Amino acid sequence: MGAMFILPILIGFVYLAIIAGVLYLIYTWVAKFIRLKQEHNDLLREIVKKMDRPTDGTLNRNE
Repeated sequence: MGAMFILPILIGFVYLAIIAGVLYLIYTWVAKFIRLKQEHNDLLREIVKKMDRPTDGTLNRNE
């Protein structure tokens, strides 16, 4: 008779664990996407900064 009360609680815990795992995966994917987007913006900012810099007619390949 005791197993009848434990089974629904066990199923509930498994259900909540699955939901928590899915939410954790979504959180990690969103955090990774935001981090990659920030790195992309930083790289574009550096490229624009280098393109806007005057070259005074000389080619400097060491920049």
